[in-house]
Amino acid sequence: MNRAIKIFILLLLTLSLGAITMSITIPATVTPSSQFHGRYDVLTYVHDRSVDGIYQAFRQERIPCHNLASARAVRDRLNGVTKQANVSLPLSVERSLLTPEQLGGCRTGGCGYDPAVTWALTGRVERVHNWGTAKSLASDYPVEA
Repeated sequence: MNRAIKIFILLLLTLSLGAITMSITIPATVTPSSQFHGRYDVLTYVHDRSVDGIYQAFRQERIPCHNLASARAVRDRLNGVTKQANVSLPLSVERSLLTPEQLGGCRTGGCGYDPAVTWALTGRVERVHNWGTAKSLASDYPVEA
């Protein structure tokens, strides 16, 4: 009787370990393509066949991707990685990080034909690289009325 219980427990232990190994998944990986220069492949392993608790077989699949960004996106989707949303700071915290000059805002111009912005609070003229930069600064730091 004692021997039968030991064999039964050993059999249960083997089956439970087999069930644990059956749930193991191999994560997908990104590798450079062996066929095309500058392309990437996503390597994933698909469960092919298994015998309960004894062995399991996987086959390798290659998913060709045009660039690294698409390969990473496919890999993350296969691995179940979720992308976290960008968390923005509350407006009060963002405003506390600005200088008083930035809070006052700016206008484009103030240096003849050269691209520049004029800060409203101090009247300081700051040269910038081009008019596109000046316009983006003026839209990012509007003059408060």
